[in-house]
Amino acid sequence: VVTTKAQQLQLTREFTGRLSAYREANVLARVAGVLLKRWYTEGSEVRPDQRLFEIDPAPYQAALDADLAALAQAKANAVNAHITAQRDRILIKSHLVSESQLDTDEAAERSTAALVKQQEANVVSARINLGYCDVRSPIAGIAGEQQVTEGAMVGQGTPTLLTTVDQINPIYVNFNVPATEQEALDADAAAGLVTPAGP
Repeated sequence: VVTTKAQQLQLTREFTGRLSAYREANVLARVAGVLLKRWYTEGSEVRPDQRLFEIDPAPYQAALDADLAALAQAKANAVNAHITAQRDRILIKSHLVSESQLDTDEAAERSTAALVKQQEANVVSARINLGYCDVRSPIAGIAGEQQVTEGAMVGQGTPTLLTTVDQINPIYVNFNVPATEQEALDADAAAGLVTPAGP
């Protein structure tokens, strides 16, 4: 004698899934120059801001040094122009300088002060460009294949793709479920015949 009883039966279906990165970041050369070195192993895990590549920094260091020298010169000229204009503002009260001379020297004071600000901006820009020679990972993940070999010119005209970094924690799984299967699953779920499986 066989005794039967009602119980829930777990039916499973298998579908093929495709893994895809949660996030993918392109690592680009943002300045022009010769690619000197790769600092990571292809396929290895990298941290955010980890150094991946080095672009020849020599021309950018030279540009920064030139801009720093120009800034020092601009500051010296601004100090001299300020002293001259300040002296004129005192001497004009005694009529020892002309109004036109005061106007000229005050214009030079304003002009040299503006030049200092321009040179300060040039220094900031030069520092940014020098920093771009040190190419770093924008996210944590798996660093991909190197797209450009050492010794190649990169970043000319448009940014050059050097590699990609794929964030795989978490990770997406994309399933290709046939439409007829999906309709049957949806109908069974609506009728309360099936419940979605947990993770």
